[in-house]
Amino acid sequence: MKVFVQINQNGMPYSINGYAAMTGFEKMGFEVVLFKNLSDVLDKMKREDVVVGGLGTVRHRLSSLGIDYQEINYPQEIRQYLGRRIWHSKMNTINSHPEMWPVFVKSVTGKQITGKVIRSPRDLMGLGSNYENPDVICSEVVDFTAEWRAYVRYGRIEGVRQYYGDWHYHYDPNIIEQCLHDYHNCPAGCSLDFGVTKAGRTLLVEVNEGYSLAAYGLYDIRYAKLLAARWAEMTGTKDECAFDLD
Repeated sequence: MKVFVQINQNGMPYSINGYAAMTGFEKMGFEVVLFKNLSDVLDKMKREDVVVGGLGTVRHRLSSLGIDYQEINYPQEIRQYLGRRIWHSKMNTINSHPEMWPVFVKSVTGKQITGKVIRSPRDLMGLGSNYENPDVICSEVVDFTAEWRAYVRYGRIEGVRQYYGDWHYHYDPNIIEQCLHDYHNCPAGCSLDFGVTKAGRTLLVEVNEGYSLAAYGLYDIRYAKLLAARWAEMTGTKDECAFDLD
């Protein structure tokens, strides 16, 4: 197995996440190949070779392998941990029905709308038009004071890192562990993101895929192993980073 890491115009990994992954894989002794454009190295890749890069780059490689990728978002079996109502709609429907505001929206696929609370017409700028009306996931607005990411590899939490808000508002570890226990279809590598309200409630924000995931300071080897776990699962190949589980 080789690891292909995307670099920027300065010859450095495309982001701090790429650097963390590169460092982690190198520490484990894997060969790292740097590339700018996927097309330059596509014919040199084997199915088991992990690709570390921007979301579009990773998905392009998965598509070239005939692998379907879908957003996880809100798995049905753990929706009870959301603490709020979730439904699907169209962006133009949200635009034209202010009685629904405030409402949180995000696009069903990709990062077209990464997640935004609509409270006034000003918040709608750039979100949909007569020519572009994406499918969106909507939810009731919850005022999270802090958000934390739990990194999951083969059903075990590898670490929890804060990525938003006030560090004084700490999560309830029992809720995170129970949520993971109830998530029977959990991927080999993913994150469970949780938010903490002012009232101290720990609620599930969303589930994120493990093939392209921000590290937020997770130890580099653990981060690399998580990426490798999900890649192996999706490609149907051996996870050569799972030596600690043998």
